[in-house]
Amino acid sequence: PFVVTGRHMKAANLIALQADNLHGGRLATGHLLALGHRRIAYVAGYAHHPDASDRLAGHRRALAAADVAFDPSLVVPGEFTEPSGRDATLALLERGTPFDAIVAANDQMAIGAMLALHRRGLRVPADVSVVGYDDIAAAAYTIPPLTTVRQSGYEAGTLSAVAMLRLLGGERGAPDWPAPQIVLRESTSAPSRGPDGRGSDPHQPSLPGSPLNGPVS
Repeated sequence: PFVVTGRHMKAANLIALQADNLHGGRLATGHLLALGHRRIAYVAGYAHHPDASDRLAGHRRALAAADVAFDPSLVVPGEFTEPSGRDATLALLERGTPFDAIVAANDQMAIGAMLALHRRGLRVPADVSVVGYDDIAAAAYTIPPLTTVRQSGYEAGTLSAVAMLRLLGGERGAPDWPAPQIVLRESTSAPSRGPDGRGSDPHQPSLPGSPLNGPVS
């Protein structure tokens, strides 16, 4: 008997446990939309990874539900690592497309994104809100603590054991994977700027990447 997690597989004596990454992606972007963000950048995972593609699809569905047009220039690829999140965010800034929030397809890339913003003198969440995915242990200890979508690895392990016991007992039904949940911390807040990239304070800088802010150095 076999138990796999996070994969769409079918075979005899196999149970596949699948997290609802589509819904989780909607939660991450929906939280930012509810705060008032509209220029939401997205740091994606590997293009052919099912978790990454489902989370990006959820992001797009959340935008569509809020009547916000999907802008492909706000999507940058990542590799589920801190350096790739940093580099993706730096690429966004160099691209010059304004944004006021970032969703990263996992927490490691979100942590890298926050480092890139810090190195460019941008504050989280005052200038840019950031949301991750997975709720790894480090997410609660970043500065500021990271808002993220919880998908518990501990629960996945427990459910895998339950599924294996069911198979060994001659049962076929897979246990239900808990629905993803948004975990609110301090890396997100309402945007401080209007859609033109300027804030209510005339001395405030414009959105990251906005032409009003000049070249990124």
